[in-house]
Amino acid sequence: MGKITLGFFLILFFGCKNFETKRVCSEEILQDELKQIDWNAIETYPTFANCEKYTESEQQDCFEQTFSKHIYAFLATKKVVLSDSINEKIWLHLSINSEGKPSLDSVHLSQTLVDNLPKFKTWLDSSVISLPKIYPARKRGIPVATNFKLPLRIESE
Repeated sequence: MGKITLGFFLILFFGCKNFETKRVCSEEILQDELKQIDWNAIETYPTFANCEKYTESEQQDCFEQTFSKHIYAFLATKKVVLSDSINEKIWLHLSINSEGKPSLDSVHLSQTLVDNLPKFKTWLDSSVISLPKIYPARKRGIPVATNFKLPLRIESE
């Protein structure tokens, strides 16, 4: 009986070391997760209401097309008389904050556009402000701010 008790205590004593648990601080888990996140990529592209029916891969195209159509429709309402024809491509630097509010960060206009359309930048600002409701991009289910660089073709005859 003594040998059995001694054997039981030896197994219990040496066996408990194998059942040791390592304590992991929640701060360490958080730091590991933060290292794994790609902060330059978004999981869900910003969308307009009419784009939500599409798959995630199609939403980016829908967003860009809806954005462009709105800008072109807004600019088409402006009555302009030009002495020269214009055929230029400009880049709009657009931000959408985490609430879905768009803003035009910058646009680089050629001297030809500035000379022929002095109010063009103001029109672009107004058209961006008048965009329909935008649902912001998401990262891990959380709304995040995003920046875009979108082309815009300006042509006149």
